[in-house]
Amino acid sequence: TSDNSQLLSEKDLPQDSNVYQDFFGEISQHLPGLQPWMNDTEEFLFLDSALQKQAVDMKKMQNSKKKVERKKEKKQKLMEKSKDPKQSDARDPGLMRQCLGPGCVYPSRPGSKYCSDDCGMKLAADRIYEILPQRIQQWQKSPCVAEEHGKKMLERIQREQQDTQTRLKDIECNFHELEAIILRGKQQTVCKDEEVSGNGNSVDLQIFCVSCGQPISVHVALRHMERCFAKYECKSSFGAMHPTCIEGATRLFCDAYDPQSKRYCKRLQVLCPEHSKDPKVSDDEVCGCPLVHNVFEVTGNFCRLPKSVCNHHYCWEKLRRAEVDLERVRALQKLEELVEQEQKVRTAMTNRAGLLGLMLHQTIQHDPLTSDLRSKVDS
Repeated sequence: TSDNSQLLSEKDLPQDSNVYQDFFGEISQHLPGLQPWMNDTEEFLFLDSALQKQAVDMKKMQNSKKKVERKKEKKQKLMEKSKDPKQSDARDPGLMRQCLGPGCVYPSRPGSKYCSDDCGMKLAADRIYEILPQRIQQWQKSPCVAEEHGKKMLERIQREQQDTQTRLKDIECNFHELEAIILRGKQQTVCKDEEVSGNGNSVDLQIFCVSCGQPISVHVALRHMERCFAKYECKSSFGAMHPTCIEGATRLFCDAYDPQSKRYCKRLQVLCPEHSKDPKVSDDEVCGCPLVHNVFEVTGNFCRLPKSVCNHHYCWEKLRRAEVDLERVRALQKLEELVEQEQKVRTAMTNRAGLLGLMLHQTIQHDPLTSDLRSKVDS
């Protein structure tokens, strides 16, 4: 070069960063020894400030990515070693353990404490034969408070079952007595004189229906309320997937099958307005309702008005039958609840003294002179 040659300014230098990256890559390949002692700023001294900063940031990002990849590779190698114990055992025979089976001298299988399933079963059987007799003796010697409570609960449940059974028998007797009373009432003769005297003593009053709220006369109040209630009751359904089968029970649930919902109706058969309709009443049919004095005293007489005219005893057979059937349903539900309670208590008692419970649980009395507070009778 001549003396008149001038240095290039920053404006004359190319502004493409890729040129400097390629140039620096070639230098680092030919002179790898320069990399350790060159810091981020010294590597790019020949660049301007903006390009130098961009190159330094790029190098830092590459270094951080390399560190993350190295950590991932190390974790992967450790996971593979822990998941594959066969390779570690095969590479290092010193890590192979002896089988824990009684009298066995063979090495255990990879990932197991035994060489075979038989050795594990033998050791488990020896443990049971060694520990179980002592636990049974401790169980028999020390009183179990939970066992005593369970026995008392069983006695109480059995007493309630007997009381409910007797109550159910009494209700069945009432059911048959009611049918006999209804049959006797139907055998009475119609009396027209009672109809005339009954209509003469009546007073014209009005009340509101409990279902629709319309004002109605007292004479036809029961008829209107019964029909209005049946109209609203048909809009709702009470069903189950299976029919009810109760031994010795007659005329309890409706059990009419609905093909649309694929369910059986679970209303009382007497009160079901959807599947049972009231029979038509003839003009010569007598009411037959048993008359009472002061609400509860039975007189032994029957209402002999025509059934189509008598407004005081409208649907009395259906209501009396529904009352008896409802008591029967309550008694049967009570029996079912008691059976479930008995089953739970018996299951808890059998599990408490079972093999698994005796092997896993143990009560240690550190001070034999101190009495167990749990066995103290509650005041």
